[in-house]
Amino acid sequence: MRSRPLVAVALVLVSSGALAAPSTPITTTPTARVAKARLTVVKPSDAEVASARVHTFRTANVAMAIPEDQSDGPALMPARRTPLKAGPTTPKLNVGKFGEAVHAAFKDNVRGYALGLRKNGQPVLTLIWDSARTGLDGTKAWSLDTRMHVASVSKLMTGIIATKMLDERNLPIDTKIANYIPTYWNEASSSDDLTFRQLLTHAAGFTVHDGDYATFKKQIEQGVSPGSSSALSYTNGTFSLVRVLAATMTGGVDKNAKFEMAGLTPDVNAKINDAIWDVKSSEAFLSYAQAKVFTPSGVSSVSGTPNANQAVAYSSKADIKGWDSGELRGELGGAGFRLSVNEVLNVMGTFRRKGTIVAPDKAKAAIEAKLGIDQIIDTPAGKIYNKNGAWRTGKDPSSDIEQSVAYYLQEDMECVVLVNSWLGAQQASLRGAIKDAYIANLE
Repeated sequence: MRSRPLVAVALVLVSSGALAAPSTPITTTPTARVAKARLTVVKPSDAEVASARVHTFRTANVAMAIPEDQSDGPALMPARRTPLKAGPTTPKLNVGKFGEAVHAAFKDNVRGYALGLRKNGQPVLTLIWDSARTGLDGTKAWSLDTRMHVASVSKLMTGIIATKMLDERNLPIDTKIANYIPTYWNEASSSDDLTFRQLLTHAAGFTVHDGDYATFKKQIEQGVSPGSSSALSYTNGTFSLVRVLAATMTGGVDKNAKFEMAGLTPDVNAKINDAIWDVKSSEAFLSYAQAKVFTPSGVSSVSGTPNANQAVAYSSKADIKGWDSGELRGELGGAGFRLSVNEVLNVMGTFRRKGTIVAPDKAKAAIEAKLGIDQIIDTPAGKIYNKNGAWRTGKDPSSDIEQSVAYYLQEDMECVVLVNSWLGAQQASLRGAIKDAYIANLE
């Protein structure tokens, strides 16, 4: 396949300051726990029961994927050699040089990639290169509209969705989750004290990484110890749990519902109930996200289901047979969203400045609070904010991987990159490469 050309779009630089401190501070008033309500027994349809009997909470394609960690690989490109000299003005990004640096580093090291950089919502740089799918997988070149599983960049989306959900109800992000846990869960008392902020910043004290319904339900029932030595600092489960809390908070699923059929054993009914809750809460979360976040951002038909037009994962530039990460509806929240570069940029820009999801000052507050954000990095131009994602079949160089990173940059810019392989044999850091190219080309 012939490689797609590098396209750089001219930029007129306009001075812009750092993300300001939020004009509306994030409050820390907790929500009082109310007494458990009585369960409402709901008779499921025959079709729901049949589907629930064969439901798998952690499907085979998810079980084979390696949980994401937050350890970055080595640098792909040299860092800035000489520091910027202090001057009367804040340095600005040389967009053309930034694009040249990224492409020079990526072109011989990846199966393919797509990068979009926008300023104030307008495209200023487009990089597209090589194969989203090779000939053996259906032949598709990359574009900014090519969807791929964005892995943990889904957490950035979930942070935005949760911010909207709480804002609609005038609730602070320190609201406790206790009132929105399904009534039939036998949660530990320590779980009652968890807040949305803790879930969305990996501070909930979970001890298991996985993001499927059965796993995060079990964690809440066993209890948590935020800040303990046994707690993980990064998990999919806390963000996937948000999809259940969204379903009950928005009324998508009655929190008191218990789905069971007469004549079945308690164990069978318990499995059916969990399975139906898994499906219905995922559907309710996705419906809310589509209506309140994706549609206002001009993004339609979002799901966790793959199709033949989407990118698949490879190990390297030389790999010609890829891996389809498969159905991921059961991972929505912590992972699972299938989106394009343009679609992630649309959501980020709409959230940050348009006011149709939440007011811009509340969006700034959410970003500064690191809701769905991994790193806040100081640069000569000011702070930049990122969320990365990776979904892979293994850690060795022969394994397949889909990677993503989203950055809020200075000068009112957002940058999103999707790559469907490792970055070279050294498995370099994607978010590190974008950060290094950004800092190296500030002038």
